[in-house]
Amino acid sequence: MKILLFLAAAAITVAQSVRIDPPVITACENGASGQATIFWDGRGVAPVTLFAADTPMTGQEPSTGAARTGSWVTDGMIFTLRNSAGQALATARAVVKCDAGGWFPLDVGNEWHFRRNDRVATGNHSVWRVVRKEQVNGVTWAVLSGTPTDLTRLRTDPEGRVYTLSTAGVERLLLDPTGLQPGIWQVTARSPIAITLAGVFSEELTWLGIVLPLARDSGRLARGVGPTYYQGDVIAGSSGGFGVGYTLLEAVIGGARFVPNYPAVELSLETQAVNMGVKSARNCALPCYFVACFGADSPNTYKPCIEANVRGAAGRLTLTDPTGATVFESPANGWVRIPLYTAPATPFPPGRYTVTATVNGSTATLPLTIE
Repeated sequence: MKILLFLAAAAITVAQSVRIDPPVITACENGASGQATIFWDGRGVAPVTLFAADTPMTGQEPSTGAARTGSWVTDGMIFTLRNSAGQALATARAVVKCDAGGWFPLDVGNEWHFRRNDRVATGNHSVWRVVRKEQVNGVTWAVLSGTPTDLTRLRTDPEGRVYTLSTAGVERLLLDPTGLQPGIWQVTARSPIAITLAGVFSEELTWLGIVLPLARDSGRLARGVGPTYYQGDVIAGSSGGFGVGYTLLEAVIGGARFVPNYPAVELSLETQAVNMGVKSARNCALPCYFVACFGADSPNTYKPCIEANVRGAAGRLTLTDPTGATVFESPANGWVRIPLYTAPATPFPPGRYTVTATVNGSTATLPLTIE
């Protein structure tokens, strides 16, 4: 079975906007400020001028555009788009978190929202969250919920090393980001940039776990953000291979949300074209990852689906068929799974369908072609 990755689709906005990229600045040259690219959309109003605080950052510009700042953006700085009369059209507030907690920030309230695929289901969601701190033998540990068992209690030291505490109270080095000390996770690669669905960050570390009985883990961490991907593989002959995977969708670190800056309503789809004949949409009922399946699904179990992401506020998501009839409808505020079949397991017929998100009276639509 072919498993599709989430790809950003075109979004339809309904209001003038200012967007800061990255949404959370973690790379700082002087420990207090960083650099960003500011995008604006005046929705046809021109000329416009972009202000940083009360200082013009640009001259008179076209209705849409972008400008790069210097390394002077501070936390809370306001960027304002103004028309030729000086009236504010849209604003955005910068969030700067310089090296926000190293490679695995563990402040209470930090959380990571993942899309979770495993051998039972695809496209489920999982949230890892730091729920509290507790003392064990005089050492402070962060207690996490929602994670794989080995990541329940973690702590970091001033050098950025990450430690884990087993249920038996045994402390072990989980990761040394310098690679000098062997830990459960071993650094295998570094990259100056981390591109994720939650944003683009300044540095990425790839790790590979030690071989355990019937299992081995791997993943990636972004500096100041933490885990962006986690995978557990099964080592078991013909049934070995992929076991479970977590892909970061959103995060909250130190009270700052690591998500794109959304306008009034934004809609994106995993894909805008699926071919039921070659099963290019994932099977949300019974995927088969391990070698013994040989890439085939059991007979009469193919229940295709895709995912949509609706941002802005709570609203509704609908899927209409080529005749305009609604074939799926659901509340929406974030990630929503859209089934592409009728009971018991009959894929929708081919045609041009429409996905619509409605938030506070504003709508965004995208076409979906089923072949």
